[in-house]
This record gives sequence, C-alpha cells and structure tokens, in this order.
Amino acid sequence: MNQTFALPGRDPSFIGRTELMDDVLPGYLDQGGDGVPVVLNGPVGIGKTVASSELAHRQRTRYAEVSWIDMAIAGSGPPADRIAAWLTAVRRATGTHLLVLDGVLDPSDVVRELPRDETRILITSRADAGLWRRSARVIQVPALSREESVRLLMARAPELAEADAGRLAGALDDLPLAMENAASWLTSGMTPLQVLGRLKASASSILSGYRSSDFEGSLAGRLSEAMSALAAGTEEDRRTLRLLHALAVLGPEPLSTRALRGDQWQVPDSDRHHPLTIYDLHRRLGGLRDRGLTILETGSARLDEISGAVIRDLLVARPRDRAAAFALAEQLVVAAVPERAPSEGAWGDWALIAQTCLALDPANIHTEPGRRALLGTYGYLVDSGRYRDAIGGLGELRTVWVDHLAQHRADAHQVMSVLARAHFGCGNYEVAEQLDLQVYREREEKLGSDDSRTMTALASYALDLGARGYHSTACRLAQHAWREQRRLLGEESREAMRAGSYLARLETAQEPDRAYRLGSRVHRLQKTRLGAGHQHTLDTAHHLALCLVELNEFGKALPLLEKTLEGRLATLSAHHPDTLWTAAHFLRLSADLGRTAPGPFVRLTYDRLCGLFGKDHPVVCRLATLAER
Repeated sequence: MNQTFALPGRDPSFIGRTELMDDVLPGYLDQGGDGVPVVLNGPVGIGKTVASSELAHRQRTRYAEVSWIDMAIAGSGPPADRIAAWLTAVRRATGTHLLVLDGVLDPSDVVRELPRDETRILITSRADAGLWRRSARVIQVPALSREESVRLLMARAPELAEADAGRLAGALDDLPLAMENAASWLTSGMTPLQVLGRLKASASSILSGYRSSDFEGSLAGRLSEAMSALAAGTEEDRRTLRLLHALAVLGPEPLSTRALRGDQWQVPDSDRHHPLTIYDLHRRLGGLRDRGLTILETGSARLDEISGAVIRDLLVARPRDRAAAFALAEQLVVAAVPERAPSEGAWGDWALIAQTCLALDPANIHTEPGRRALLGTYGYLVDSGRYRDAIGGLGELRTVWVDHLAQHRADAHQVMSVLARAHFGCGNYEVAEQLDLQVYREREEKLGSDDSRTMTALASYALDLGARGYHSTACRLAQHAWREQRRLLGEESREAMRAGSYLARLETAQEPDRAYRLGSRVHRLQKTRLGAGHQHTLDTAHHLALCLVELNEFGKALPLLEKTLEGRLATLSAHHPDTLWTAAHFLRLSADLGRTAPGPFVRLTYDRLCGLFGKDHPVVCRLATLAER
C-alpha cells in the first residue's frame, strides 16, 4: 500500500460503540456497491475519527486495499487533487477497496470526485447531516454511555477510582476526545480534583492535551482550527464567527430564537453598527450547524457545554473578540426580553430566556436596555418565588453596579429593591429593611420626598418594619406612602393600589375593620385595572381573607381563601411560596371549621413550607398539627 494513504495506528484499548462497529457500519458499507458513500456524522469530539479508524482496522481483511485520507491536514492541497492522487495510486490494484475520508468539512468538496465503482467509501464529517442526505447514507455517532466513559477514563488512567472517573465524565459531557485530553493530565501526575478545578477555571488548557504536540488532536485545537477558518474567510464568515462567540458567552443555556422580538436589529461590528435581520441570524446559525459547531433545536440554538467553555477560554486571550461577543450577546438578549412585565402574564416568555440573561457577566453589560433586561430577569425570579436563586446573583450585581457604575445609580436602587424583596420572601426581614431603608433615604435625597419612586421605597420599608413587629411606625409610614401615591399618580395607579394593599395588610392585626374596608376598596380597583388573576390582586385577596378571620367572619373568609388559592394555582406554580401561604391558611381555617382536607395535600404543603422557612415559623408550626394527624 502507498504509505501516503496508510491507516493511522490502531487504538488497542478502543471502548464502546459495539452496535455501531459490529452491525450498523458493516451493514451500511456492504450496501456501498452502488457508489453511495457512508457518512459518520457528529459534532467535534464525539469520536468519529477513532470509530472509523477502528472499523477500518477490523475490516481490512475483507478488502484488497484499505486507504485513509486525512482531509483536515493543512497545506495538503484541494480535496479533489488528493482523491485523484489516491485513484492514481490504486489504479492497478484489483479487488474491492475501502477508502476513508476523515474530516470532510463540505460535501461539495468531495461528492463529485468520488469513484463510481465497487469502492466502499466511509466519510467522517461534522457538517450538518442534512447536507449529506441527498448523496450519502448518514449515521449519527452516538454519545458514549456514562459506563463506557468511565471505562475509557480508567483504561487511560489505571489509577483512577471509578467514582472520580464518573465525575470527570460528567464534567466532560462524555465526549471521547475531551476525556482523552483530560486523561493525559491524569497520567502526568495531576489528581482528579486538580483536573476538575483546572477544567472549571480554564477548560481550554486541559482540553489542549498534555503535550504540545497533542494540540492538533485535542478538542481545543479542533475548535481553534474551526474558528481560524471562519476568521480567514469572507465578511459573512467573520460575522458568523462573532455569532459563535456570542453563543459561547451565553452558554451553556440555549438562545431562544422563538423569543426574539422584531426582525432586524443594529448590532456592534468593530467601531460601527450594522443591521442584523432575522434571516441573517438564521442563515448564520445554519452555517454554524453545518460546520458542526452549533446545535439547532426547535426554537433555540446552543453550543454543547464543554465546547462553549473552551471557546470562552480562547476568547480570554482575544480581548477585542471577547468584547464584541458580549456586545452581540447583550443585543440578542435584549431582543428576546418580553415586552410585558412578568406579573402581567408573560411568565412563559421569561422562562424561555431567564437563564440565558443570567449567563451574561453584569460587568460586561454596557447599555440601558441590557441593564433593564437583567433587572427584569431577576424581577421574574423573585416574582416566581425563586428567592434563593435570586439572592446570590443580585448580591453580585449590586456589588458591580453600586461600586463600579456610580453613574447608573437608579439601576443600583432597582437592584437593591429587588434584592430586598427576595430577602423578604425568604423571611430575612432585617436584611430587607436595611436595603429598603437605604434606597428610601438615597431617593429622598436625590429625587425629593414628593417623588413617586421615593414613596414606593417607603411603602416597602414600612412592610419590612411590620414584619419585624414595629406595627405603629409601619402603619404610619404606609399611610403616608399611600396618601402621597394617590396625590402624585391617582388612586387607580398601580403604585397607589400596591401602597394601599400594604397599608391594609399592616393594619389587619390592630384595626381589622379599617383594614377590611381599605382592602376591599383596593381589591375592587385591582380587579378592574389589573385583573382578578394578577399577583397584586391575589395578594390583596389573601390578606382580605385574613382580615375577615380577625373579624370572626369565617364563613366569608374560607371561600375567599379557596378562590384565592385557585387563582394562585392557575397563575403561579404549586411550589410558589405565595401559593403555599394561601394553602396553609386555607387548610388551617378549614380544620378550625371542622372541614377535613386530603392528608397528602396537607403534608405536601407542610413539607414545602418547612423547606422554605423551617419548622419554627409561626404559620408552619400551626400547620404541623394538621400534618401529624
């Protein structure tokens, strides 16, 4: 055989792919007498090359000649010339041949040049399977099972414990090439914990292989090659590359293309902007998919997690590209943000993009729409009851915006207000009070005491004080906030209605008659202006029912609580803290009135409240006796 076309060395410890190796590939190749090639298809690192090499070694006795052409070797000439050279080399050989073309990027480069005789042709390609289906039989290379991944790692690093191998396999997405690269570091003396730490800090350094000569065979190397090819291409290729970078900084969450609003945006391009249409976006996403760099699913686009981590690392050394990636990512996130607030029924849309928004580093958000998108995302988390999820990120956001973006103080106030709501929802009333007090004082100083935003902060601060037991002071401040919001914005404004609802809530224990009259008045307005199923309306209804309990109007309170619970379940989730509070009060009042509730529902509500607030919370304690029956 001509050594130019010799097979690569065989891996003596090849693992997995049993069905593919023993049945699927041989069967497909046996059909290849019609001149139709077989394509092993899949993303970077899935193991196409190793699988095709193993198959060629296993099948070589069945063929007169088995040849291999690495189509990815730089400077080796056009694909057509290399296939022609192979045809010349085997011209006089008799019998059936097997030709493997490894790493074909574009079907059009090879399809017309392939021999039309009895030669069996096996191609590996990460190009989109759809580009091959008209001219080839396509086989998708499956991911390794976790068991196979563990075996592969332990074969490469015999001292590796099975549990550590499992953790590494999970962190590496079970990608064979990534695991090969990581295993080389294990054999150099690094511990599994050190590899995991380095993987988290700098995926590209681990996935470049241990020896520098391994770089071309590494996951990082192949991704770098793919990006270099785009960078050296046309202007359209370079814009496609910037989109890849943007997807990487948004990862590992997918970008919801379904949530995008509008059909054209102005996106940054060096020192200027150019229009990006929805058609351009989908064309470039398709180009990335065709190169095996992006996964397109119905309504979304994403990179696999480990490839995204490598690309993010590679961008660190390219500050200009990194800045452009964040700028484009910010524009895409802004374009996907729902136009309506989550409390007005757009929660489904927020659910599509929330995690993508949170993937953006707040220090790299430089526009007002971008900051509003991030604030809206945290507002959605808090409104949907995910208080603990919001607190950590909001704390970081507060540090960035308060300490480093002094010129955007209004945004910093919004962060502190949302953070206060999250702490209030978790029962951290003292922390919420400190945050709301700081916002109130700074707004009073900067905006004046007669500004609506100042009064909004005052109403929240009053609610915090009430939760901490300072009822008289809380009621006085809430009364002032409600009166001023009515004067400034009108009684039917959302801010005035919310302040009135807070006041009624605070007055319930000491002035239930007055609280009920005020709560009923606000509730009627909210049903008209916001709708019966709006969160604010349901909040007022819940506390209106508690007023009725204080007035011993149990017969009226129970149906109101039941109707409010139905509204909570329809609008929120069964796990939402507000739903659980309403359920707890409904169950307790039902028991007091001699009406039994299903035991599993009582126990489930109790367990969930315990998980949120602990067993010592007064409402949880009252529910405990019911749960124990």
